[in-house]
Parts: sequence; C-alpha cells; structure tokens
Amino acid sequence: MELWEKNIRALTGKNEMISERIRQQILQQQGNGIQIQTLNPGREVITVARDGYTWYLNSRLDPDGAADLYARRYTVKPFYKYFIFGFGDGRAVRKLLEKCDDSNALIICEPDAGILAKAFLQFDLEDLILDPRVWFCLSEMKEDIYRTVFATVDYTYIDLLEFCILPGYDVLYTAACEKFIDEVIERISYEVAHRNTYICFNRRIPQNMLFHMKHMIGQRNIAQVKKVLEDAGALDLPAVIVAAGPSLDKNIKDLKQAEGKAFIFVVDAALKTAIREGIRPDLVCTVDPKAPERFYETVGDRELLWCGCSWTNANPIRQYGKKVFYYNSIVPWWDEAIEQELGEPFPKIESGGCVSAEAFQVARYLGFRTIIFIGQDLAFTGGQSHTKGIEGVLGDNDAYIKNRRLKQVEDTEGNLLYTDFQMDFYRQWFEKKLEHHGDFLCVIDATEGGAKIKGAQVLTLKEAIRQKCRKQVDVYPMIKDLPPAFDERQRARLYRRMEQWNDWKREFEQELQRGILLEERLREEAHTLDAGQTAKRLKEIARQNYTINHHPMIDWIVMYARKEEADLQKDILAKEDMEIEEMMERSIRLLVSYQEGLPLFEEDLLQAVSR
Repeated sequence: MELWEKNIRALTGKNEMISERIRQQILQQQGNGIQIQTLNPGREVITVARDGYTWYLNSRLDPDGAADLYARRYTVKPFYKYFIFGFGDGRAVRKLLEKCDDSNALIICEPDAGILAKAFLQFDLEDLILDPRVWFCLSEMKEDIYRTVFATVDYTYIDLLEFCILPGYDVLYTAACEKFIDEVIERISYEVAHRNTYICFNRRIPQNMLFHMKHMIGQRNIAQVKKVLEDAGALDLPAVIVAAGPSLDKNIKDLKQAEGKAFIFVVDAALKTAIREGIRPDLVCTVDPKAPERFYETVGDRELLWCGCSWTNANPIRQYGKKVFYYNSIVPWWDEAIEQELGEPFPKIESGGCVSAEAFQVARYLGFRTIIFIGQDLAFTGGQSHTKGIEGVLGDNDAYIKNRRLKQVEDTEGNLLYTDFQMDFYRQWFEKKLEHHGDFLCVIDATEGGAKIKGAQVLTLKEAIRQKCRKQVDVYPMIKDLPPAFDERQRARLYRRMEQWNDWKREFEQELQRGILLEERLREEAHTLDAGQTAKRLKEIARQNYTINHHPMIDWIVMYARKEEADLQKDILAKEDMEIEEMMERSIRLLVSYQEGLPLFEEDLLQAVSR
C-alpha cells in the first residue's frame, strides 16, 4: 500500500467526503501550481506558484524548527478548541497537537484540496489523521465546514476558542480564511441565541416537549410526506414559503393561482392572512415555543395539516392538530425507541432559528429544487412590522419597531430600509444557505418588498407562478390521507416505554445525592489530603459525574437548570488554577440545581401525560 493510500484510508473513517475528494485529486494529478520541493532528505516543503511568485508553506532552512516556533506562539490551555486555517505539510499542526491534552480539539480548514493531496502523497500522516482530537474540513465543501463547526462549537466553550492561521495562508487564501472565521463566529452567535431562547422560555420548552413526546405516538412524521412527493413525481413543483412580512398583503391574492401547482407552506404568523384570502396550505409550519394564540384564532374547524418539532407551542397543536407531521429529536433514549419502532431513522432537520427558516429547511429536506418566498421582508417595509393579519399581536406597531435594535440594509431595488439585528441575522443565514446550495437549488424572492437576499432571484409572484407553476399535481389530498406512523401495537409499546420514568426519577435522585455527598466530603477535607488522596477522590467524583451525565433523565433535567449549567460549567472550564474547594462548591451548586429541577419535571410530566 502506498503512503497516500494509507493516509486516505485513515481519513475515510473520519470524513468520507473529503477522503474521496483528495483521492480524486491525487488520481487525476491535478497540480494547480502546487509542488513538493526537496531541499535535503527530510526537508520537503510544499510550494504554491501564484502570479509568477513561488510561496513556500514552511521554512526552506529548518521546516521542523519553524513548525515548532509556530506552535510555541500559542499557550495551549485545557478545554480550548483551536480553529486552524491551513494544513500545509502537517508539521505545525503536529507540533501544536503535541502540546495538547485530551480536552483539546484542533479543527483544521484547508482551503486548497491540492495542498492536502500533496501532503498525503509525501508525508506519513496516519497517526495525525486518526487522532480523535483532530477534525478536517475543506473550504470548497461549504456544507461540510458548516457541519464540522456546528459539531465542535457549543455555548459552554465559546470563551475557550482560538483562531490559528498558518503562515502564508492569510495572503494566498484571504477570502476563504475570512469565510472560515465568519462560519465560526456565526455558530457562536447561534449558540448565544439558542441559550438565551432556552432561558427566555424556561419551563415552556420541556412542557412542550413532554406534550409532543406523547402526542407524536399517534401522529405522523415528515418522512412520510417526502415519500408521497417522490412517488407522485411532485418534486418538480416549487415550494412556496408564505412568511408574515408586511409585503404579504400586497400579493397574497395572487397565490391562489398556485394551488395544486406548488407545495404551499404557510408559517403560523401568516396563517390568518392566508385564511382570510382563502389560501389552502399544504402544510402549516409552527416552531415558536410560545407563539401567540391569536395567530390561530380564525382556524376554526378547518382541517389543516401541521408540521412541527419538539419545541413547537403545544397549545395550538393540542387544539387544532388532528394531523401533525413531526421531525427532529426529543431526547436520545426516546429517539432510539421511535426509530426502533419505525425501522428507520426519524427525520432530522437542522433548525433554522425562525419559522420561515424552518420551513425552508423542511422544503430542502423534502427534496424541492425550487423555493419561492413571499412575505419574506426581513425588514420593516413601509414602516410596518408584519402582515395586517396579525396587527396588534405584538403590541403597537410603532412602539414595537422603536424598541428593536435597528439597522439599515438594502432592499431589492438598492434603496435603504430599516430592519433589526435579529431579522438581519436571519437574512445572512439565508444568504449562506443559498451560497452553499446554489448549484442545485433555485430560490426566488417574490416578496415584492423587504431586504435583499443575496443569491435569490427577484420576481413578482405572478411572474414566479407563470414561470415555475406549470405542472398540476395536487398533493394535499395525498398527504391528508396518510395514516399514523405507528400501528396499534407499536403505539402500545411506546406508551409503556414512557412509564420507565417512574423508576428513572428515583434512580436519578439517588445518583445526584451520591454525587453531592462525594463532592461535599472532598470540599470539607481537601486541605487534609495529599496529592495522591485528592487524585483518588477526584477520580471517584469523575466516575459519579459520568453516571449522572449519561443517565436517561439528564436530558430533561438540564432544561430546568439551563442557565445554571451553562454559567457554572463555563466558569469552571475558563477559570485557571481554581482551588479544589471552589471547584467542588460550584459543582455542588450545579447538582443541587438538578435536584431542584426534579419536582418541576414531575409536575410538567403529570400535566402533559394526563391530557
């Protein structure tokens, strides 16, 4: 086996997409001006020819010494994650990794597949590739970068991140470097917003999740819709996402012409406007944990089809959700039970953050290749916040806008208009998605107002319907007739699985109490113990914390202690040289917050299950 094949095999186990890309790069012998220069045995250097100049990606005099010097720039700290732009010959990465412990991670973004291919051909990188602390991504694989960053950044660690740029890469690949940094920063922003959402809605999220956990047993899932669309040959239809921006009032009447020729998503905030104009949604999308009840006050006895996830406000689903198509996770042990009964994975869809972004993600999951936006202003078009269908729901229009953090952006005609930072965050989110999927996804902004979404084609709704709604396939009755996902025996088994909580609650409470006693004992006796005794006690506590953190109850209880968990864990990780007594004090506070969450969970469980 050749050296490069060994490297490829190692990478295949971690990232098959990148592995295959590098394999093709090697087999096709694509050069792109990238060479290996052998100065002396053991002094091979990767070079890049650009604009008549040859760039050396390591020192020509002492590659190992230069790599060591680079690594010494960084004071590696426990739990830190290092986002490295560039890989080169791997020497600098290896030197940095040697300074790391098992709590660290290196996330490497190589902007040029040709460089990685040359490195795989020349150097034995198997051990480096296989190291569980090392993650790889390629700039050209934008969605893979997104997934990698998403998997490696969470709120607890956002103060424990550091960017590292290998020499020469910031000049040779400036734009790719900026995009990589932006991706990490965006993920950090998402984590902050996600945490704040949890804190803002507090108990509402687990209350909703407990309701949906039971309700979904007799319901459907979005994968069933996907199969119907595929079987009916309906994926050539456009998906129309009806959002609740102020421009919706301008063209909602035209949407009637698309019925039976498009798949119409209506977000919950736009539902009153759609009903007023006689629009029949194929699916109503709702995700907000506390969406205002007035969104639904004109539903009446209409047989609407809903899609939602575990966070979705339970009240409208409880009242109107006769047929609901679920997606996404509840908690791991329940997901496993659901998938065991289904015999296939339960549909997982990356959250969009707001309801129209969520509808966009569902449309992508279903397989639509053309998506049309209407009412997607993402701005205060004409000085209004939303469609007239929900006027007053968020209070006085002018007062609502005045209290937002405002900024100006371009509209579709190049003029400036006001938006707020939250809506502009979603606008940028859409632009990134369009950039990632532009090769196979056509997105048309038929809002006829609002902020410009880069990458979307701007058309009137009438023109979008004329161009794209040419095929007649009415999928609504097909979806409406879909049976529940589980038969009677499967439902009975799932209801029995829910009864495990009674045993788990008692068991979890005992584990918490044992953990607190162990930590209190160490806190009180730490000053009398030598290093060996302290280490032994800490190992015992670590084993107990592992038991707690892997207990089936933990995924629920942390929802009642989200702020305490994030703040305390972050503080423990970030503060250096913390005394044992202080560390135990903070850890005890976290376990006590879990204890305090148990009666709240029992109260919410009783209410959800008894209905």
